[in-house]
Amino acid sequence: MVDERRKYKRKKVNSKVKVFHPIAGAFVATTKDISNGGILISAKGHADKIKQEDEAKVIFLNSGEVNVVFNMTIIRINKSEIAMEIINCEKDGKTFSVLDLRNIQR
Repeated sequence: MVDERRKYKRKKVNSKVKVFHPIAGAFVATTKDISNGGILISAKGHADKIKQEDEAKVIFLNSGEVNVVFNMTIIRINKSEIAMEIINCEKDGKTFSVLDLRNIQR
């Protein structure tokens, strides 16, 4: 059964990201899934320092666009996973929505 509450379709992706959090600091994690609205990462050892509604910055290390910084809000945490929602993204000193950024890259 499909969960109709989902705004965006998730895609299982195993990608390295670097997370910058004001309390937990900078750390590398692995994505479990990605959608146009956010990401789910495996973050053992870091989730205990992060709280729901905290903000973080994320860079996708396996991307050809490592100069894009995603501004995120933490929406869910458990012992080994952190779910983050995309607020917006920054590239070359400018702020964009994810959809705007995709259109610029084409």
